Amino acid sequence: MAGLALGEIIKTKRKERDLTQEEVAEAMGVSKAAVSKWENCDSYPDVTLLPQIAEFFEITIDELFGYSPKGKPPKIVNKYIFGLSLDAIEDRSIFDYSAVAKCEFVKSERREGKEIKSGWEVRVELHSTEEDFPQKLQKCLKPGELIDGMAYRYLNGRIVEDDKPNKYYVCREKIWEYRIPSHKYVRQMLKEQVEMGLIEDNGEEE
Repeated sequence: MAGLALGEIIKTKRKERDLTQEEVAEAMGVSKAAVSKWENCDSYPDVTLLPQIAEFFEITIDELFGYSPKGKPPKIVNKYIFGLSLDAIEDRSIFDYSAVAKCEFVKSERREGKEIKSGWEVRVELHSTEEDFPQKLQKCLKPGELIDGMAYRYLNGRIVEDDKPNKYYVCREKIWEYRIPSHKYVRQMLKEQVEMGLIEDNGEEE
């Protein structure tokens, strides 16, 4: 069989998420062999599975098939990934605009005055393709919290390399965005974050 990009896109999206064929198979309720055949274009998923596969990879069915309407340029999609503590979130409506890709209970340290106190916190990894997700996240954070994340740009399931920002730092007062590497910008950003009391000045430069 040839022609459809579906198998290649499934394989690309699976690798983007660091998933095995077994994990995808379990999520879809099929065998590992079935997923392998999809990726090698030896067979295609049952049509009833297509919405489930598209939802699993957070893309449309058109994108799953690599289809772009005639006369319209294919759309580049930003995918934002932010890791943060639930304690940093003031407004939980942020979950309406993102998916929790990972959730774990971890030991953490927080500075209170001159003391460093240990404790436990719930950390989540949020994934979102909302175009203005950093701005939405900014409005939902507690004052004094600083969150960092990454952005990946996709076109038909493939990562696009361009000059758009791919690194973000977000707090209630400001959003910093730049493309890695950008040492001059990072130095200025760290200086601002120290002045705002978001991080401590350790005398080191990136």
